Amino acid sequence: MRLATGALLALAATILINYSNYMMKRELDNLPRIGEESVFRTIRTFANCRPWLTAEGLQILGTGTHAVAVALAPLSVVQPFNASGICLLVFLAVTRLEEKAAFVDWVGIISIVIGVGMLSVTLVKTPGTALAYRPVVLWFFIILMLLVSASSLIAAFIRRDERASSLLGIGVGLLVGLTAIIIKMAWTDVGNRWGEYRIAGFIYSSYFWMAVIITIITMVLFQIALQRGMAIVVIPLVTGFSNMIPIVVGFLAFREPFPSGGVMVTLRLVSILLIIGGAILLSLRRENGSSKKIYKPGPARPDLQ
Repeated sequence: MRLATGALLALAATILINYSNYMMKRELDNLPRIGEESVFRTIRTFANCRPWLTAEGLQILGTGTHAVAVALAPLSVVQPFNASGICLLVFLAVTRLEEKAAFVDWVGIISIVIGVGMLSVTLVKTPGTALAYRPVVLWFFIILMLLVSASSLIAAFIRRDERASSLLGIGVGLLVGLTAIIIKMAWTDVGNRWGEYRIAGFIYSSYFWMAVIITIITMVLFQIALQRGMAIVVIPLVTGFSNMIPIVVGFLAFREPFPSGGVMVTLRLVSILLIIGGAILLSLRRENGSSKKIYKPGPARPDLQ
């Protein structure tokens, strides 16, 4: 019963999250571009847009539901549902948002979807026991991810072509994956303080506040990425890297076990190559690709001002 409940919640969570992503993309095309107008006007316009607020509410509800699913069921059950949600988003983007992609774009998208799916399958044969983490290795990867993410985001804001959205997706995906790692560190930190502070341990945990700050920054960057690019390009990149990074760092820094069996090890390595390869293909997309650009520069709708 516990496993079945966790599986149902995982399915509900991925539907909520990906449908909210579709709703956000739909509304963002009618909202002022972040960074092109005053901060006050941008915040006021977004706050007055009920569909966008509804999408954010569904996103939060889906994230909370996913957290409960992880508590009830193993990752080997939850992650495949999480990966399959990309298919719903791609379907909605093509049929409802009328987004179009070039052949190379589709190769990259499918490569990431298959890679995330394979990555999830390998969790089935991964033992659950982990040893103490390596602090030096962990902080090396944290600093490395921050530098790579910053480089990708800076390049995205400098560029004015279609590759900008792909670079934004990579940068945001890295930050989401980094947030998952820091949250794991926060849980360990709070657990060590539990005997003294109990629930107040979150207030004294620097890792908890790091996760909160990075999450807020990531939310804003995710909105910018959806405004500047197609959902079928941005979201597979974010999902692919946010799933891959915690697993890779977990193996190298947290000493989490690698999947047992030669087949599963091969699948894990191939899945990482597929995600990275798909990201490279999408980052090389050209402006004259067959993408349909819905956003039109200019002021927001009168009813949102």
